[in-house]
Amino acid sequence: MKSFKKFITEGTATEIKELIFTDSEYEYPIPFSQPMWERITNFKSEGYGMHVTDMEDVIKLAKIQGKKNQISTMTDMRDSESSFAQGGGILTEGGIFCVLKGTVVMNMGEDFSTQRDTQGRRWLMAGQLYQREWHDEVFEGWKDFVDEIGQMRQDGYKAIIEAQNDNPEIQKQYGVTSDDPKWYWRSDDIRDWSEISTYGTGKEKAGAIKWYMDGIEKILKNKKYLEQIQKMMRMGKGQEGKKQQQWDELVLSEIKILKVIYHPTKVHSKTGSFSGEVGNPDDLIANLKRSGYRGPVVKMGDKGGYLRDEMQQIKNLNGRIMLNRNPRNNFPTEYSL
Repeated sequence: MKSFKKFITEGTATEIKELIFTDSEYEYPIPFSQPMWERITNFKSEGYGMHVTDMEDVIKLAKIQGKKNQISTMTDMRDSESSFAQGGGILTEGGIFCVLKGTVVMNMGEDFSTQRDTQGRRWLMAGQLYQREWHDEVFEGWKDFVDEIGQMRQDGYKAIIEAQNDNPEIQKQYGVTSDDPKWYWRSDDIRDWSEISTYGTGKEKAGAIKWYMDGIEKILKNKKYLEQIQKMMRMGKGQEGKKQQQWDELVLSEIKILKVIYHPTKVHSKTGSFSGEVGNPDDLIANLKRSGYRGPVVKMGDKGGYLRDEMQQIKNLNGRIMLNRNPRNNFPTEYSL
């Protein structure tokens, strides 16, 4: 369970350059861009999840409804309702639980603690896919997978940086200036891929980011890697008798808030003079109304039974959505308030 100290910093977004230009060998970032994964899997689906948040971020959540921002949710508490009722959460300890419907970006059997960038995309690191500590299965071919990513980055360095050596035209293309362009070696100032983040021009950084996003999509389309990634993502789903984390992780975008549930003594605020203390539920309701949210706002009890019922409905609806992938099925999938 994450501590409240972690909760108050969890919402901080990571700059995309911090991810893409990492100098950590093999810990290469894998993006969860909704359009990219739809192209890779040739599949689009809706789903339901529970997002746990606080008084400030629930207002932000209300304002991004229908947009491409990606939100981490859970669909299975695995008998941990009492812990959540006490204020714990998948992302925060804010005491506010939102039932969401949205487009599924990625479905994971465990909480992978994905990172969010400033554009709303979710990312995980390649090392997280090698082997989950809860299971014996490994990513078969993982070393080949990360080596391909490393080679893709090296090829990008050659195409963007080394190609400028003694080449004034390409230097100009990337906004690079020097005293003597005909004899200037750009690779003397930027020695590897990671240094593009620190010493590169804006155009060099933009070119490298595009190179990485296009390259990683091409690698992920490789069937042998995609199957292994999906296998590792599913670890924890329906595996009786296996040690598991307390919850799974379902990443949704284009979300709609269907219901807001709050614990009357655990509604946390992380700003102002009462940062980290219990907030006023009346303020929560008033702020939600001002944000444009018109759905139900419900107070829960102390035992977590209300959450248990909500999570069971979410689980059932997601199961029906999966069954409806068979065109012969037409199970109802509308959420019941």
